Amino acid sequence: MNYSYTSVFSSEMIGYITLLSDSGRDVTKIRNHLRRFDQYLIERCWGEKVLPAQIISEWLNAQKIRASTKALYMTRFSGFVKYLRSLEISADCPEPPKDYSEYVAYIFSDEEMMHMFSFADNYASSQRFTRGTFMFPIILRILYGCGLRVGEACSLQWKDIDLEDGVITIRHAKNLKQRFVPMSNSLTMILNDYHTMTQREKICEDYLFESRVNHGDHVRVNSFYDWFSLILQKAGVEYSKKDPNERGPCPHCLRHTFVMMSFIQSENDGRRFEDTAPFLAAYLGHDGPKHTEAYLSSNHSLYKRSHQRINTVIGDLFPEVCFDED
Repeated sequence: MNYSYTSVFSSEMIGYITLLSDSGRDVTKIRNHLRRFDQYLIERCWGEKVLPAQIISEWLNAQKIRASTKALYMTRFSGFVKYLRSLEISADCPEPPKDYSEYVAYIFSDEEMMHMFSFADNYASSQRFTRGTFMFPIILRILYGCGLRVGEACSLQWKDIDLEDGVITIRHAKNLKQRFVPMSNSLTMILNDYHTMTQREKICEDYLFESRVNHGDHVRVNSFYDWFSLILQKAGVEYSKKDPNERGPCPHCLRHTFVMMSFIQSENDGRRFEDTAPFLAAYLGHDGPKHTEAYLSSNHSLYKRSHQRINTVIGDLFPEVCFDED
């Protein structure tokens, strides 16, 4: 159902969304933000054709959201503010808080990953033959070896996989960013064997990981999360909260682990952080290195020294940035 903007900035909101959409941008989130802001302006009976920063701040403060989410909203609203200024409308955006990076990722150790792979494979062989028992260990290896988002891995299609050159094409990523992800030789061999098996069994002919319930569709992300929780328990990955903002080990933490291990490998190979960050940002599908830097937040003691060395190299290279789950 389409929403009709009715506040004093209704025409400008429609024009801004149209501009972004015509340029190929995903407008879903900013459209929802503007819809809620439009309703707030109506409730406030705001009729002036000016947008002071205080109005945006009051709207954000009235919502029960985390500081990191608030900073993300401010970042998205800055584009709308610039659009208003281009129309010679007086508009300002509040400054984001300096300390709003709340998320603390769990970084898996090499030993934990070995236990997880072992229990994942043994669990698969000990259960009756189902799609989940042989699909999920493959997804686990893709997440760990390529740093994909869980949704990206679950929705992969065979047309996205170059089994000869070992390259994955991510066609529908976050923010509509298509990218190419090279695989290791070992992972390429595993996917070749997996492809041979699925072809022989005449399953997963379109998607790599086809849903058992919804024929012709890919497996649900929640299904992998449930399986992953079971594997963590069987592998004995113990966890105790050391920070109130920690979420604990989850599939998304495999992406953080991939980033940390990539920087450690780069450091061991003698490459500077500045040289590695742009390539890794492109690999991950980030807008730039500053978003990749946010992935270095962790509290896992095993990587404490490497984390400190990376932070020393970073220095003041990057400005304060907002970090949402990316």
